[in-house]
Amino acid sequence: MAYYILLAIFIQFLVAYGQYHLKVGARRLDLKKDLAYNIRNWNMALAIILFLIVPVLSVITMRFMEFSIFYSFTALNYLFIMFLSWKVLKEKFDLLRILGNVLVIIGVIIFNLK
Repeated sequence: MAYYILLAIFIQFLVAYGQYHLKVGARRLDLKKDLAYNIRNWNMALAIILFLIVPVLSVITMRFMEFSIFYSFTALNYLFIMFLSWKVLKEKFDLLRILGNVLVIIGVIIFNLK
């Protein structure tokens, strides 16, 4: 079961990583240029690949884990997005956003206590 919990957390990191690449890729998207130019946008391509892999991994994980437990891990996506935004995109965060993410983590831990 611990393996699938780690896999569920990893899946949420992949979702956040895909969202990061989608944001970066959207910045580089240029609708005035032809389709061939935009297809070479590797950030968008990686985001699409990740968004195709995540559902497959999710279904595999949910075969061995209750849906309610797996779904509680989706809240960690907020934490991963905040971390990537802070470290990679150099975005600033206020105390309320940090406190909100701490509460999300506490909620995931409390929900999964047995």
